[in-house]
Amino acid sequence: MCFCKESFYCTVSLHISSSVLQLLLFWLKMVEITNDVQSLLLIMLAVMVAKMVGDFFSASLYSSLLRLKCIPYLDVEPFVHHRRERLNLELFSARDVMEPHVRVLHLRENIASLAWLLASTSHGGFPVVGRPKPDHAQVFQGTIKRLELCMLLENEHIFEPETSNESFSFSHPLTYEKITVEKLPKPSRLAVLLNRYTTDPRYQQLFINLEPYINKSAMSVQAHFSLQRTYIIFRTLGLRHLTVVDLQNRVVGVITRKDLMPLPLEERLRLQLSPQSPDAGE
Repeated sequence: MCFCKESFYCTVSLHISSSVLQLLLFWLKMVEITNDVQSLLLIMLAVMVAKMVGDFFSASLYSSLLRLKCIPYLDVEPFVHHRRERLNLELFSARDVMEPHVRVLHLRENIASLAWLLASTSHGGFPVVGRPKPDHAQVFQGTIKRLELCMLLENEHIFEPETSNESFSFSHPLTYEKITVEKLPKPSRLAVLLNRYTTDPRYQQLFINLEPYINKSAMSVQAHFSLQRTYIIFRTLGLRHLTVVDLQNRVVGVITRKDLMPLPLEERLRLQLSPQSPDAGE
């Protein structure tokens, strides 16, 4: 799902500072109404208690707006319960919540396959894999965003024919400013290009070198990494997706922001706990 980045950050900022602002506003209003400076501390205490009671029994206005707009905002601490008991996420790993069916790209990617992938999915980014040496397995190299791939496909002069080796020329790579955009300038033109790339047999013999354009500093965690610390990393760095790898650095899954939302997180952990429950055999 796409949403405006500026409005997302503004909503999150309002949500974080809402408690302090509301306390100050209520306190000032009560002081103005009573016009009693001597009861200043008592008024402040009454406002704080009323605010705490209200937050305990109902969600704040900004939290309700985040849910109504379907904005995947992560709380500071994940509250996941199973059978009325709060789960300790340190006892779970990233493997328990990741999506195992991952669409990966290669450093040398076929144009027709890439166009079909973009046309058939709505993912915001993809892990990129490659071989460190010819006889090695495909390992995680970095990530690339969907918008960047779309901008690359609009420049046919960087396409190259298939060669016997895996070497590519770096003579005319696109600049960072040219492929980094907030939104597509002409979405209708891209749809026409994707349709042509997937139907024209010529593009099945053409490839693109993604190595100059991938984010080689992209975060990744191992499959056995603590789920609690995965949540903290995801929220602290403001990630949208996180690649999960095995001990050999091969891609085994991906975690998105939606996977860490309270309801999906609780459902996936419930599936992990169901074989261990005492009622499983009944």
